[in-house]
Amino acid sequence: MDSTLRYTIIPHSISEHLFSVVIEIPQLDCDVVSLSLPAWIPGSYMIRDFAQHIHSICAFDSDNQALKLKPVDKQSWEVTTNKQACYINYQVFAFDLSVRGAYLFDEYAFFNGTSTFLQVDTLEDQPCEVTIVNKQFDKGWRIASALRPHTNIELSEMCKTLLELEDLAPCNTYQCNDYQELIDHPVLMGQFEKASFKVKDTLFHLVLSGKNETDIEQICKDLAPICEHHIEMFGGFPEAEYWFITLLTVDGFGGLEHRASTALMYPRFHLPMKNKFTDTNTIIDANYQRFLSLCSHELFHTWHIKRSKPEVMIAPQLDKESYMEQLWIYEGFTSFFDDLSLAKTKLVSLESYLELLAQNITRLIRTQGRHKQSVTDSSFYAWTKFYKQDANSHNHIVSYYNKGAIIALCLDLTIRQLSKARYSLRDLTALMWHEYGSKNIGTHDSVVQDLCKEHFNIDVGPFLEIALYSTIDLPLSQLLSSIGVDLHFRAREKLKDAGGKPSDTAVKHGFGANYKNHGSGVLIQSIQDGSPASRAGLQVGDLIISIADWQVNEDNLQALIDAQSNDTCQVIALRQGRVYSSELTIENAILDTVYLTVSNDEHFAQWLNS
Repeated sequence: MDSTLRYTIIPHSISEHLFSVVIEIPQLDCDVVSLSLPAWIPGSYMIRDFAQHIHSICAFDSDNQALKLKPVDKQSWEVTTNKQACYINYQVFAFDLSVRGAYLFDEYAFFNGTSTFLQVDTLEDQPCEVTIVNKQFDKGWRIASALRPHTNIELSEMCKTLLELEDLAPCNTYQCNDYQELIDHPVLMGQFEKASFKVKDTLFHLVLSGKNETDIEQICKDLAPICEHHIEMFGGFPEAEYWFITLLTVDGFGGLEHRASTALMYPRFHLPMKNKFTDTNTIIDANYQRFLSLCSHELFHTWHIKRSKPEVMIAPQLDKESYMEQLWIYEGFTSFFDDLSLAKTKLVSLESYLELLAQNITRLIRTQGRHKQSVTDSSFYAWTKFYKQDANSHNHIVSYYNKGAIIALCLDLTIRQLSKARYSLRDLTALMWHEYGSKNIGTHDSVVQDLCKEHFNIDVGPFLEIALYSTIDLPLSQLLSSIGVDLHFRAREKLKDAGGKPSDTAVKHGFGANYKNHGSGVLIQSIQDGSPASRAGLQVGDLIISIADWQVNEDNLQALIDAQSNDTCQVIALRQGRVYSSELTIENAILDTVYLTVSNDEHFAQWLNS
């Protein structure tokens, strides 16, 4: 055994969803070596306790003699090596179909290092190698990852023994500078479609899992201008290559940023299929538009959170929460630019962009929690309140993604006004990259105010004091009017009305609950504080049977309420098998749905194209 720290991973059992991992630890000048696994993955701020999926962990010396290994806590172990080189062998249960964990089944294997690779605590800053054994090579499996290829090595006999390898399958070896790099490159093994394209000296790869009829060439063509927009904004790309690794599912959705790649999850039939696009039919539908926006979002993070980041994230403690109040900057700004870049690159029309923007504003207006939680508190308590939402969360919290994006819009317009159109949020975000991210310096809580004052000679402090630390509504109408855009409010058209467009069929009376068909009625999923549903004493989980003596379903409930001419009507529900009856107050519907119109084409075009 030499002095290199080596990891080897192999799909051990597809039917049991198990990876096997061997760590070869060189001889160290200590009697006890500590091992640990992260409790969370950067970019997803919730304790996930990945170590719960570690099984059959044991340690051996070079003679295959068992060494003493004992648990220290839920995610840490100690092995008594007596200053010998040793092998750690364990299995990982991989059945988390998400971008955050590890998943192994007959179509592909996917894993993040935070779920699979134990940290050797005395060697976390040392270079290491990882070898991936492609046991399914004969079934057409390949490997997709931004890991840096290294000269393939011959597995040691001890490693082969522990992995139960009789006939050695093809191996791919990669090198990492340290443990942080090792866990920042997700890996996909399996059958997949792959296409590549180049933008400004950077090679981009798009990978779509499984066999599919998706038009991957069209997607690459549409991704190219987005990549170019981001690269031009920041003045260059920090990596030579970048990977969009996409897990296609029936209805899954998600994205997680990494230093040279992103792991994405998206419904396969929401992407363009081969032969769908023609020279005369290039309209991007809402589902595909959402995918391009997701790619834009995660790519933007390459600069803005993976490199420009809060101080606490420069060297995050992955065994416990890392609290910060700046997620409104990193997720909010990114959520603002992801859709905007689609409009700037003309992938979507101006009308479509305004619809998207209005839908985001609608989402904020419908969140009662915006009056109870500031956006900085939303960031700070992300670990419990945002990532562990329940049926009542919308009444008590606000999203640092959603409100952060609207703050970003308002901040952009404020910077333009105060600087007499000399600067914008684009300039500020690029400045954060050059002053902090490119130098690996963490940002502090007042970074936005400080940069604006120092470099733009403007004071955005008064605006941010209200936007960040209070629950006062943002001055959207006034700020939007400065770029020739008018803000309009109306009532919902129907339960699933997301806003964005005017409507002549808005509901007449308010109800204040979300619901879905269930058996002989509708099941209450959430209730808005202070609404008629709340004052009627309805609760989440109630099965509403009738309103005003008529049986209800998802399609007629609102119509029954709108048809009432009296001040109240009777509502009957089942609550845990018991009949509950109450009076529902009839009142005007709340104007909680937004659409936008352009009143000054010149001012709006100047803003969009500046």
